[in-house]
Amino acid sequence: MSITEIKEMLNNLIEYEDCTIIHTIPGLIELCYCKESSAFQVTTFTDGNVSSYYDVETASDALYRALNSDKKEDH
Repeated sequence: MSITEIKEMLNNLIEYEDCTIIHTIPGLIELCYCKESSAFQVTTFTDGNVSSYYDVETASDALYRALNSDKKEDH
């Protein structure tokens, strides 16, 4: 998934803030948009870390790194 696709997905989550939408990639990450705090919550399953991001730019960067971490290790 490209950084542009991630940003589009995050902007869509903001548009549907009245709903609870959770994206999960089993064994890797879970993404949720919290309407109360206007923040993206990212949980990484490998270490149990839960991080909050308050804008699309920082959230998309974090997701991109999480989704592509194994590709960097292979090279």
